Amino acid sequence: NGFSGGISPLSFISGKQNILFLGVDSNGKETDPFKNTRSDSIMLISIDPFSKTVNAVSIPRDSKVYLADNQGLNKINSAHALGGPELTVKTIEEIFGVHIDRYIAINYRGVKKLVDLIGGVPVDVEKRMRYVDYSAGLNINLQPGHKVLNADEAEGYLRFRHDAIGDIGRMNRQQTFIHALLKKFQNPAILPKIPQILNLADKYIETNMSLYELSQYAAFARSVKPDQIQTATLPGGPSEHGYISYWILDPEKTQEILDRLIYRETDGSSSDSATISLLYSDTPSENIEKITEKLEKSGYSVVCKDRTRDPHSRIITHSKHISPAQIDSLKHKIPDIRDSQQTYSPDNYQCAQCDVTIVLGKNNG
Repeated sequence: NGFSGGISPLSFISGKQNILFLGVDSNGKETDPFKNTRSDSIMLISIDPFSKTVNAVSIPRDSKVYLADNQGLNKINSAHALGGPELTVKTIEEIFGVHIDRYIAINYRGVKKLVDLIGGVPVDVEKRMRYVDYSAGLNINLQPGHKVLNADEAEGYLRFRHDAIGDIGRMNRQQTFIHALLKKFQNPAILPKIPQILNLADKYIETNMSLYELSQYAAFARSVKPDQIQTATLPGGPSEHGYISYWILDPEKTQEILDRLIYRETDGSSSDSATISLLYSDTPSENIEKITEKLEKSGYSVVCKDRTRDPHSRIITHSKHISPAQIDSLKHKIPDIRDSQQTYSPDNYQCAQCDVTIVLGKNNG
């Protein structure tokens, strides 16, 4: 890949950067995973080195789009098979009107090597996951509960897609995994392993970055607090024509997500007035009442409270009128959600129509 080494401060980043992250898988054990293969995962990542924040937008791989270079109407993941990361970058830039500074394509063997190197990734597995695909060499067998995923388990967790909500559930897990991965990177024990992690690039990564640049992003990843990551999935709905299943993007809500997470535009609002839903799994009811009281004293209106099976604590913003400053204020008022994942989802209400949904997972209470 033509890497050149060197480690120095993050001075090469002059401002916000957009990076396209692609997860690819080979068609067979002996084939080149970067040739004629579709991208299994597509994530557009915006980083701000000054605020040390990361926004990540998952693009459903079955999204029906016009591919760049007159390659026609197809699923967006076929761009990688037809023209590699370059065609994928060009397609996304043309469709969404965003500029992509760099790309990183990694295959699952590389992900597994990374998980091995850092000693596993702690994740709350939300449900039983069982799936066998002998042709793909895939044997997923995960029990629900808190687990430090080893290499094979991590691959299964990332690739399992037999949910009621199909690929959307898988993308949610990928976002959860990245959150957990960055949390693991905060561990001082990771620092001496950085050179070994970078060595994986030569065999398992295809990128237009130099090894020097990769080292800067690795250093940046260690400086980012997991609660400063905001994720979203481009919304839409399934559509089937014949034997082909597509994801039809909602243009208005897609633009709303890109404006907020990639362009980082807000309406400047930071008032303590918003409607909130509270979902909780193991949190005692008396704690929920205390949180409700604290929120309402601060001017918020709690419109719904209910139990959930979701093991992950998260803050889901539904309204474009809720600013990042308001979310930070919420986290300051409610210590239980301080380290929670942040998600932006314009219409995925889980309890009632509201501005913000707070999910208190199994690690609270």
